[in-house]
Amino acid sequence: MQVNKLINERVLSAIGFCFLVIATITAFLNDGDPDSILEFIGSSKKIIFVIHLICSCYAFFLIFKPSDIGYVIIMMVESVLTMLTSYEQLGTFFFYASLILIICKDLAGKKMGNIIPALIVIHVLSLIGTFTHGLKVTFLSIASSAYSFIFYLWIYKYLKAKLSCFWPKTVTQNEVLKDVKIGSILKLSDYELNERQITFVLENLYNNLSYKDLSSKYNVSVSTVKRTFTDICKVFKVNNLEELRFLLLQYQIIK
Repeated sequence: MQVNKLINERVLSAIGFCFLVIATITAFLNDGDPDSILEFIGSSKKIIFVIHLICSCYAFFLIFKPSDIGYVIIMMVESVLTMLTSYEQLGTFFFYASLILIICKDLAGKKMGNIIPALIVIHVLSLIGTFTHGLKVTFLSIASSAYSFIFYLWIYKYLKAKLSCFWPKTVTQNEVLKDVKIGSILKLSDYELNERQITFVLENLYNNLSYKDLSSKYNVSVSTVKRTFTDICKVFKVNNLEELRFLLLQYQIIK
């Protein structure tokens, strides 16, 4: 992990920790949410306090050992909790923030098609769970979530269009994949890649393994790894590994 990246993630964890500590103290001082669906489980005050406390401790741990998955877990838990305890707008923010992090960091990997729908179902159930605060709140929460979805989608498409001019023509006008729809499933074995080539591509895309990491994991020399990727780049008619990643990350890559 790069030093700057590590520092940024630790700052994020520290700020998140401070926020959660304040939320924990507030939960301890307040009387909970008597209208929350959590009251069907037990005392909402105790549940809110305990969940905030656990998330605070985990955020503190992430200051010393950053983890993207850790951030997602905290935000998803806090999303559900805040949605069900009269902080629907904050819950919606946490949900979409975690979703954006998963997509941008490609955290779900090959399971993206299963994980994202599952998280959406959890979010929808959380929205439905706000009915104990009144139907007006529920409808407002659903409308707010729908607007957030459209807004972030618009921003994504806008940025994609703006940044596409910086992509090399080997990516934007790739000859090999010109007839393959972006976002669709791309089967590597259809392009006559051998087992090692397929494995290296998947490891690099989904586990972010570098040349050195692949060399150590599969007991081959770094030059062998580089030569393997050179051959793969020739297959897809790109110039280097960076262009290969730009190209393939537009698709759902499978063996």
